[in-house]
Amino acid sequence: MAGLTRRVVFITGGLALMVVLHLAVVIWALFRARPSRRVAEAEHAEEEGGGAGLASEEVGELPCHEFKEERAGGGGGECVVCLEAILAGARCRVLPRCGHGFHAECVDSWLRRSRRCPVCRTEAVERRKDAGVVAEAAAAAEIVTESGR
Repeated sequence: MAGLTRRVVFITGGLALMVVLHLAVVIWALFRARPSRRVAEAEHAEEEGGGAGLASEEVGELPCHEFKEERAGGGGGECVVCLEAILAGARCRVLPRCGHGFHAECVDSWLRRSRRCPVCRTEAVERRKDAGVVAEAAAAAEIVTESGR
């Protein structure tokens, strides 16, 4: 009878240990799936810095040129947005503040979503100082029109 009791205790203890182990794995997986603090801080900094992309007019103002192989010393490297080689004759755009170059179509779509260079994360263009004033004036105009109802 004592042998049977010992077996039941070991089986019950083993099952309890398995449940605890499974719970630990589930909790670990949930914490691992959550974005890290560093990623959250980067997203917050991007929101403060105007994480929204550039307007189409701002993207169109960036310099664009046809890629020539002699400029790059024989090889054009690759566009880090699409990860394809930059070939002679391709339309390219070089960001003025950092000097990184990309296929024009690739970087245009990137810059419509983010103001920052995909390589070094510097802002692609300088912020216009009057942009904040215009935004404040637009917000004030909305408040005035709402109170006039």
